Amino acid sequence: MSTPIFVYGTLRDPDVLALALGPLTCRLAPVSAHLPDHIALRAAGGPFPALRPRKGARAEGLLLAPMDDEIRDALDVFEGAFAFSLVPMRVVTHDGPVEALVFEPAGTVADTGQPWLLEDWQRDDKPLMLAMSREAVLGAGMPGGMLRRAIARVNATAEGQGPRHLRSDFGPGAIADHRVARLSTGFFALEEHHFRHRLHAGGHSESVRREVFVTGDAVTVLPWDPKRDLVLLIEQVRAGLLGRGDPNPWNIEVIAGLIDTRETPEETARREAMEEAGLTLGRIERIAGYYASPGAVSEYLTSFVAEADLGSHAAGLHGLDGEHEDIRTLILPREEAMQAIASGEARNAPLLLSLMGLERLRPTLGPRWTGAVAGGACAD
Repeated sequence: MSTPIFVYGTLRDPDVLALALGPLTCRLAPVSAHLPDHIALRAAGGPFPALRPRKGARAEGLLLAPMDDEIRDALDVFEGAFAFSLVPMRVVTHDGPVEALVFEPAGTVADTGQPWLLEDWQRDDKPLMLAMSREAVLGAGMPGGMLRRAIARVNATAEGQGPRHLRSDFGPGAIADHRVARLSTGFFALEEHHFRHRLHAGGHSESVRREVFVTGDAVTVLPWDPKRDLVLLIEQVRAGLLGRGDPNPWNIEVIAGLIDTRETPEETARREAMEEAGLTLGRIERIAGYYASPGAVSEYLTSFVAEADLGSHAAGLHGLDGEHEDIRTLILPREEAMQAIASGEARNAPLLLSLMGLERLRPTLGPRWTGAVAGGACAD
């Protein structure tokens, strides 16, 4: 038998453990244990704990035993997707001290300083961790991408089916025999889906095969100065254009970015505006939430228009060096930006939708954001 493994975090949950081990779970008979002089704190960047030394504290957990090489290898693969590896430590059970192995991160994990409690995690963060666990089983790729894909799946489940005034509502069983294979994984993932679906004429289709490019949910924001009627756009080189063979792969866009953990779409919009344009946004208005290319891409976008003071904000170069961003900002009259639609220079869905959305919202947003009274003032 191999050295037993002590788990102090999400693997204490039977559903996560079952995802990690599958049928191997039945071989285990876990026992309660604790790691002395340590505490589990909430991690700042994910739905899992960070283990910290602390004199007199104790990190509660489970000792997974009896352990064998097959179970250990499965746990190694699962935790390896999160960049965790095993280190030896001594834990305490009812029968006394036991030499064990504990999963620790390869690098430093920032914490919030708040204790991590299993019951709180099960109430608040378990759905996200289960989604991340499924990603780990399929093939995680880069941890940041895995987290964002998991956030998207949790969001889709939480949103439910949405309005169904025009769309069909086939109910349970509408999708049958659904199987997923992960073809490749990096920051994004390419999946092969096999499924049968309800037909409009009744019954189910034959099994269909579709490849899907899977990414996280994203946010876009169009800064607008309602007093000066200016907008801020950005330009950067885009691999998607390069992949199509576009001879000029620089793209005029609105500010955009992927939603990070524990962020609302509005918080993402404000963060990205600072990163990509050095801009602090004022009031913000949702334009729409939508799939930009639902035939083959999972990405769901939420687009905003935001109040901004662009009179004193100079155009310039921005972006995060760590993400290899080279972003040029453009500040121009709204009418000039609208002309880019007619000329064809505005040629991506978020930009087109945002400019058209601003046109729809401008008659009501303008007076609200400038403090003007619609219809003018009445004289005595």
